[in-house]
Amino acid sequence: MDAIAHDHQLRVLLKAHLSDRITASDRILDEFQLAFGAVRADLALVNGHLEGFEIKAGRDTLARLPHQVDAYNKVFEFSWVVTTKAHLSEVRRLVPREWGLIIAYADSSGGSLRPLRVAKRNSLRDGNHLARLLWRNELLSKLEELGLSRGLKSKPKIALFAALAAALSVDDLSDYVRNCLKTREDWRVDAVLHECGGSSHLGATV
Repeated sequence: MDAIAHDHQLRVLLKAHLSDRITASDRILDEFQLAFGAVRADLALVNGHLEGFEIKAGRDTLARLPHQVDAYNKVFEFSWVVTTKAHLSEVRRLVPREWGLIIAYADSSGGSLRPLRVAKRNSLRDGNHLARLLWRNELLSKLEELGLSRGLKSKPKIALFAALAAALSVDDLSDYVRNCLKTREDWRVDAVLHECGGSSHLGATV
């Protein structure tokens, strides 16, 4: 059995690993909802990009990984798997070459992480999936800015998702989603990102 057997152990190591990359305006989000709420990314980093991190600790199963890969690819510009040496061979088989790989090693300090492969930019993002990460007011605000809100204010969110996905390129929509995630004032999230052991356990859908 791997010494780093549990999700929470890898999550703490990963947040510590990412702490050197983040600024005061960036956010780390736990249990980030994807695939219209059907899948949760273990951790999302919202900085100059949207990056997703899937954690597979020693006791975790890889059975859902192919489905998770598909959901991550719809949203994240860069995706990573953080896992143990015992899972490495099977993880390499299940994830695309564009995904980054980070391996955890047990040591006297509780463990350390070592990147094995750097994530490459994902070209499979989907506007409809990105739009679903937005709240209703964020959708309407952008549609109004684009002059496209007429007749949509009373429509269900599914109509707003479709309208915004059709109006913006994937890159522009991704940038808007990222900015919204960073500037939400009434959304509870880890207040101090450098307190790496914390967990907000929330999703980014309405």
